[in-house]
Amino acid sequence: MKKWLFAILALILAVQPAAFAEGDGEKAVFTASSPHAMLMDMNTGRVLYEKSADEKIYPASTVKIMTALLALENLSLEDEITASETAVAATPSGVTVMGIVEGEKLTVRQLLYGAMLASAADATNVLGEAVSGSVGDFVQLMNKRARELGMENTNFSNTHGEHDDRTYTTVRDMALLSRAAMQNTDFREIVKTDRYSIQPTNKYKEERSLINTNYMISRVQRADYYYENAVGVKAGYTAEAGSCLVEAAKDSGMELLALTFGSETEDGRAQGYVDCRKLFDTAFENYKTRLLVTKGRLLDQLPIKNARRASQVLLEAGENLYCIYPSGEEDGEVSFEVRTDDYVRAPLKKGDKLGECEYFYNGESAGVIPLVADKDYAFDALSFIGGGFVSVVTSPLFIIAVLAVIFAVLYIRAKRKREKQLRQRRERERRRREAERRMRERDGFDL
Repeated sequence: MKKWLFAILALILAVQPAAFAEGDGEKAVFTASSPHAMLMDMNTGRVLYEKSADEKIYPASTVKIMTALLALENLSLEDEITASETAVAATPSGVTVMGIVEGEKLTVRQLLYGAMLASAADATNVLGEAVSGSVGDFVQLMNKRARELGMENTNFSNTHGEHDDRTYTTVRDMALLSRAAMQNTDFREIVKTDRYSIQPTNKYKEERSLINTNYMISRVQRADYYYENAVGVKAGYTAEAGSCLVEAAKDSGMELLALTFGSETEDGRAQGYVDCRKLFDTAFENYKTRLLVTKGRLLDQLPIKNARRASQVLLEAGENLYCIYPSGEEDGEVSFEVRTDDYVRAPLKKGDKLGECEYFYNGESAGVIPLVADKDYAFDALSFIGGGFVSVVTSPLFIIAVLAVIFAVLYIRAKRKREKQLRQRRERERRRREAERRMRERDGFDL
């Protein structure tokens, strides 16, 4: 009988849907058919789901996310750039372009829309040359920036993602890059645009209309993949990389980043888009976001030395901090831990980082924010001098020195007193002997 019960129980468990996320052992609500995938909460950086996120992959046109980020960090949107012969010639044949010709003048804004919407490889080369002087130097900058972002398993060899075995990454690294890029407001504005028009230029006499190749943003090519909550970011494809998607979506204060790489088309459906939609919908249905602390909120105070009319500096939150949690845990316990030095010294500027604060939600870390000075704190010379004097006279070395001087003075005084007493005794003894001698002389004379 027991054997039959065990057999039935095993059968029930076998047909149940997966109860644990692939690779992390937590209760699962997410699945993806793409060979490499991740779902991240962009507010906190918390990974909600991952699948083969650290395996080597080819990024295809999602490389352009790095190119665009560096262009925004180093150039102004209205800067006008003249396309050089070397930048245009460096564009490989067979890739998507926007038809830039040598000598054409375009703004950084126009080139960025060309790169991120039309996935134009000629635009990325022109941008790279404008930033670093040459495409080769720009690629070096791409790799340097990747290290700064913590992308330890990534290497770039070109600006656009055309297949090259030397250009590789991981889903986790691409999530780090994409989250950083989406924190740039200009980047965010560009990648959420469904279409953009470039007016005639000095070399191109017709208007160019750019359609976003990210089907979750634009309805023009595949309306069935459009996702109303989508806010970016980039799609790509090469035969070697397969379909590559980095998507961002926002709903009710929650902002998510979904990545699928190496996916294929099955039964006429692009599985990368299907997976991203499924990941987003599942998260929006099963998770919520809570703002734990707002930027500027006073959290603690810290002793400050040498400040004018201040003995304490007020510490405020340097940025907003959000927490993502499963639905039903709205009343979770919030706590935090402040980490600072024992004191700070003036002068200070408003916003100077003076420590950090880690928040916990239901005992689990929800993130760390910087603690910054609430205002400027001016240096006070008198306080510095007075404080220096006090610190000197109360220091152990000073006290030891003073005691040593006192001991030396007392010792010298005692020594001098002893010597004086000795001299007095000797004088009294001399006088006594002198008196005795005189008495003997007198007695002898009398006799």
